[in-house]
Amino acid sequence: MDYSKRNFSKDTLTLLFDRYFTRLTAFARTITRSDTLAEEAVLDVFLKLWQRENLQQIDRLDTYLFVAVRNASVNKLRDAKRFRFEMLDGVDVPLARYSAPRGDDLLVEDDMMKALETAVEKLPARCKIIFRLMREERFGRSETAKILGISVKTVDNQLAIAVKKIAEALNIDLSDPLKSKIFLSFLLTF
Repeated sequence: MDYSKRNFSKDTLTLLFDRYFTRLTAFARTITRSDTLAEEAVLDVFLKLWQRENLQQIDRLDTYLFVAVRNASVNKLRDAKRFRFEMLDGVDVPLARYSAPRGDDLLVEDDMMKALETAVEKLPARCKIIFRLMREERFGRSETAKILGISVKTVDNQLAIAVKKIAEALNIDLSDPLKSKIFLSFLLTF
């Protein structure tokens, strides 16, 4: 391949690698359950990215990377003859720790954040990974569906289950639709 035709530099790829490697590896690990296979999958994706001539053809780079890593992870599992199609069932999904920024300490107490973290940890695996992609990675419903290879309706249903279970764990009454919307907004933006 003639790399002189590429519309991005080695420095650009290095910046992308530094920005996404840890997040993508953590995501791949939820699929492969192996640090080695996860890192190999992510490295394969970056190698393929480097071999591309043009990044402008990619609409949303973050979505592209997560979908590519999902596919590479599944391929790694297939190659290792350990592939199980139920990749989201029973998966232990590590979540980033919730902590309130210092300026928000007056609004949200530490015990509330700990209770929220505990509630999220108790979610079923599929709910937890969808919640994590939407809350921590800031993906929308359609991007989350695309990354996981599921329908937007499934994302909506799993998110509704997550909100209900978190609200129950925190003793929050969601019988009022307005409260439900406010609580969901809080969960996904805080």
